[in-house]
Amino acid sequence: MPFQSRIFRIAKDVGHPEENQDAYALDPARGIAVVADGVASAIFSKQWAAILVEATLADTPDPAEAEAFGRWLARQRQTWTEQIDVTGLAWYQKAKLPLGAFSTLLWVQVQLMEEPQEGAFGAYRLWGGAIGDSCLFHVRRGELVRMFPIQAAEEFEADPVVIGSVDLNRDQLLQFAVLDELCYEDDLLVLCTDAVADWAMRQIEADQPPDWNSYWGLTQQQWRDEIMGLRHERAMRYDDATLVLLRVAAQPGTVETPEESPIPAEVESPDGTRQTQAIHEEPAASQEEPVVAEAVEPADGPQAPSQQEQRAATDEDWAGKFKSAGEQLSEGIELASEQVLRGLSKWKKKAVEKYREKFKRDDR
Repeated sequence: MPFQSRIFRIAKDVGHPEENQDAYALDPARGIAVVADGVASAIFSKQWAAILVEATLADTPDPAEAEAFGRWLARQRQTWTEQIDVTGLAWYQKAKLPLGAFSTLLWVQVQLMEEPQEGAFGAYRLWGGAIGDSCLFHVRRGELVRMFPIQAAEEFEADPVVIGSVDLNRDQLLQFAVLDELCYEDDLLVLCTDAVADWAMRQIEADQPPDWNSYWGLTQQQWRDEIMGLRHERAMRYDDATLVLLRVAAQPGTVETPEESPIPAEVESPDGTRQTQAIHEEPAASQEEPVVAEAVEPADGPQAPSQQEQRAATDEDWAGKFKSAGEQLSEGIELASEQVLRGLSKWKKKAVEKYREKFKRDDR
């Protein structure tokens, strides 16, 4: 069962898109989409998130089979161990290595019904699984049908359950939330990582739900501008943000995108290498090979930033400078006391606020 898709991504630090810890993968012809959110405070989480989405796409685990999932997870942990490069790690990074990486995982699959159900004429099966707080919003004719697996914004205040790349004897806590519902042609399936999901949930609870259909026609630059604006207004947390839009389609098709902002996409050349080219369409849903996204930010043409955008970018640049020092110390979390960590957090916050006050005075 194919679907059409649009993908939007932006890193926490827009100046360093290669540090984006989110990952996604699609196989439109088989109707599978996967999203994962690597935990930035751990080590090698970007690699772990990518391993999980690729493995889920190739060999989707069955949430109902605990033993089979255990074997599946063991294989992915072995892959992570073989892929990471531990040479040249700093002392604070070496201290975190025994704990490994962590990531959420969410996947959905749209399938033909194996057996017709009464009253479900023309329906398809929508099933999936989730561990953590990456979310699905299922929309039909502009109305929200369901949210999965998070049901309330307050749930984002707690640390999510995550999948670890190292067996810490906690795998019994990995309980999948399972989705098994019906969907119909032209339904919109919105998969997103927690920064977008948290914002969307709060909008829904305030009776101002996002108009997800309008996102289908956005350019990459418009998406970036909106997220940067939400961050600047403190309406969305500073974090990697990924939005995967899927439209259930009875037949494979292409997705028209605005001509003024082509979407960079990776394509495979005849010699097997992957190259980036600008296109005006998402990959056709009829393709046979799965589409696995890389952490590449879209290359939009130069535009003069507004005063608000300059201020937002300046805030983020300075926050990044203070972050560099703060995070290097905080990454020695296993060696530091709780009191020291609290002091570090207050220092970082005061430093950023002090600069912002100076910036406001100078700006006036």
